[in-house]
This record gives sequence, structure tokens and C-alpha cells, in this order.
Amino acid sequence: MSRPTTLSSRAAQRLADGPLDPVTLMRDVCRVERLQPDAAERMAIALLSSHPEFVRLPSGHWALRPGLAAAVVPGVSLRDVAFAVTDVETTGTRAADGDRITEIAIARVQGGQIVDVYAQLVNPQRSIPPYITQLTQISWDMVKDQPTFRDVAPQVADRLAGHVFTAHNAAFDWRFVGEELYRSHGQRLSGPRLCTVRMARVLLPSLARKSLDHVTRYFGIEIAARHRAEGDAVATAHALLRMLAIAEDEGVTSWPALERLLSSPAGRPRPTASDRRRRAFPLPASEDHIA
Repeated sequence: MSRPTTLSSRAAQRLADGPLDPVTLMRDVCRVERLQPDAAERMAIALLSSHPEFVRLPSGHWALRPGLAAAVVPGVSLRDVAFAVTDVETTGTRAADGDRITEIAIARVQGGQIVDVYAQLVNPQRSIPPYITQLTQISWDMVKDQPTFRDVAPQVADRLAGHVFTAHNAAFDWRFVGEELYRSHGQRLSGPRLCTVRMARVLLPSLARKSLDHVTRYFGIEIAARHRAEGDAVATAHALLRMLAIAEDEGVTSWPALERLLSSPAGRPRPTASDRRRRAFPLPASEDHIA
């Protein structure tokens, strides 16, 4: 079993065998010999309450939330981790500034295969700019009679629960899904997430560009419908499986090991010329995040 390198991973490993009281858990996790109960409780809340994989039981003990253990326990093989590969189509790029989801797809991956795929058009309750319709082929006529995100939020949340949120340029999809869940049900999106762009930077260093088109072309994966949520999610899921196989061949066999690999300098985005210009001249700018 690989040795956990973060406090949360250490806590997950200790709780894999069952619930523990705060004193025992924090003594083991923080490696302190003496700890008062009230201090241990404050430490546990500060460390674990922001992570959805942990739950505080009525007894005061802490435990792993059912369904999330596979994503965080160091000894679990990457093949057994459950991934929710998500793609959204939207009315624009500004999730917190009025843009909304028009289509969402979630392809769940586990055990080296795509388990199932959920796809749904969504009424964004606002107009769709013509350039977005030209890109996605999603028009107002297609979505006006579809459910709103509030209607589909319970299904989306259920499909994401217990899975690593995964997407190509994950920050974009995470931001939109998070905004929609909070807007509709006051629910904060949290938990482990994985960006397949970052995976490609580390695992496919010879590939000049890491867009979904370039990554899928590299693997010979066909995208059934580009810039449609289901087509992109399924293609990303196939790319994820190929890159997980590469990672395993290189000795990366657990979720914490993959996190460590992707946190290396190679996994971090390099500043572009526009990034450098924005730092020098901090003026308002729009940015195209479409993968």
C-alpha cells in the first residue's frame, strides 16, 4: 500500500477500517501523542468537514461516507475508482455572470470501462447567442420545452455522488455545474476532481496541443458529435481510460499516486502570452474556455 502524503489521505486510510473518535483519529493523522478531546474535535472539523468523503456520525465519531471510499483510499486500485466524466454545453463562458447550461452529459467510468451515460438538454431560461448555436447546434427551439436545471439537479447530483468529477478542462465544467447546483438547490459541489487536460500534459508530453480534438486524434478515438455534451463526455471517457492505462504502466496504481503525479510541474498549465499581458495590464478580458 502506498504511503499517504496529505492529512486527508492519511485520515481516509485510517477510516478505511471503520469509524474513529476524534482523539484517536487526529492523534494518528497529525502524529501527536497528547491531544485534548475539545482540541481534537476542532481539528477534525477544520480538516475533514470540507471534504465530502468524510462524515461526522451522531456519536461524534468520523467515518468515510459510503460510496466515496474508492476515490480516496490509497490502497484502492485506479481501476476501482469511480469517475464521473462530465461535459456541459452553455450559453457562454461566465458561469457566475449569467451564463447557463444548455446540455449536460455524465459518462460514469469504473473497472476499465464506461458503465453508463446520462445526457440531457436543459432549458437555460435565457437566450442562446447565435455564435453558441453555430458552435453547438443547440438552438432555443431545441431547449425551450426541456426541463430546467432545477428539474434535473437531483439526477445530476446522484450521478456525481461517490465519483471523481472528471472533465477536459475540468475547472470550466466544475464551475458551471457548481453554480447550477447551488442556484437550484443551495447545494455546493465538492469532492475530488480530475482534469484530463492536466493528465495529457503529464502523460502525453510529446503531444503539442492538449485540446480534446488533439488528444482523441492521438488515441484514434472518434467523437460522435463535437461540442455536444454526450459526444464530448464519451470521447473524454475513452481518453481517460487510455491515459489511466498509461499511468498504470508507469507504476501509478492508486488515486493518491495519480494526484502526486499530476501536481508535478509538468501538470501545471504554462502561462500563455495573453496570461502575461493580463498580468501586465489588468484590464477586463473575455476568454474562450471551450475545449
